[in-house]
Amino acid sequence: MINNAAPRNSIGHILFQYDLYPGKIEQFGKVKKITSPKGTFALKESNMTQEQANWFSHVMRRLEKIDYYQVVPVIPNKYGDLTITHGNKTFYLQPWFWEEAEVPDEKKEIILFRQLGKLHSLTVKPQEFSKDTIENSYQELLKRWEKRRLEMEYFAELCERKTYMSPFELTFLTHYSRMEQLANTASNYLKEWYDDCLEKQTFRAVLCHGKLDRSHIFYHPNGYGYLFNFEKAVLDTPVRDLAISFRKSFQYTLWKEDQGADWLGTYERYLLLEEEEKKLFASYLIYPELIYNCVDHYNRRDGSITELQYVQILEKRIITMTRVNHFIHNILLKKESSQPSE
Repeated sequence: MINNAAPRNSIGHILFQYDLYPGKIEQFGKVKKITSPKGTFALKESNMTQEQANWFSHVMRRLEKIDYYQVVPVIPNKYGDLTITHGNKTFYLQPWFWEEAEVPDEKKEIILFRQLGKLHSLTVKPQEFSKDTIENSYQELLKRWEKRRLEMEYFAELCERKTYMSPFELTFLTHYSRMEQLANTASNYLKEWYDDCLEKQTFRAVLCHGKLDRSHIFYHPNGYGYLFNFEKAVLDTPVRDLAISFRKSFQYTLWKEDQGADWLGTYERYLLLEEEEKKLFASYLIYPELIYNCVDHYNRRDGSITELQYVQILEKRIITMTRVNHFIHNILLKKESSQPSE
């Protein structure tokens, strides 16, 4: 029971459940930095539902049980709960980390994919094969991709009708046929994955972080990376996490093929991908969502980014997709590819 003396309409109601009496509270986005006699903590505000909060708590306890300690821990309140619901928000408390190490850019992803590989290797488990599950996953992804393709087709038609196109629109149209080819290639790889799964009748799942990139890993001075924000964690194919992390990492620098080889090699020291998983991974990577997403942002532009900047972002992503294609043929699916390595 909560003591009636606890302030119920303020942050004090939440901190009371941790016996924390702050001397100072600072706001950093959705995180409050709590400075108290007991130490410094991070109180995270989330939109998780009660069901999602229960799953989040299960995930954090499961990670501790399997001895995966490269995570920023969630501190239980004095009643043993890892999350607190207040109003329509969910809150949880973690230690406040501040002395993040100065890590060179080229090493940040290596640390990230090392931890992702460890996480997946500790949680990988064969799943009971279900043709319906595979079929539904296959069809749902095809439908989603087709919807996106039609949206881009419509944008291209609008551009073509104009007497004078903007530089961004002209750049998009110049490469539009290539984007269509990439989307078709993604569908072909997805079909190969689907056929291979039906033939082997096997499927495995891991605990996926759900949104892992540099912003969700703390680079500690001891050389380790500590993952946090497992709010989107889910049981799914390891390829889900890999594809998300690859795509997010593309955005930091002008990505190179050999970097992808290093990332994948680091990950596979802990968990080797099955051949059908590589096909699925290839389909996720080669689908031109990076470019489509750029068009979405352009259509919602508010003047904070100039036309030239939009063009530069688009051109960078077009180059990235070309290098992704080389990575798939020369590294990821090299055994399956009939093309010689360049």
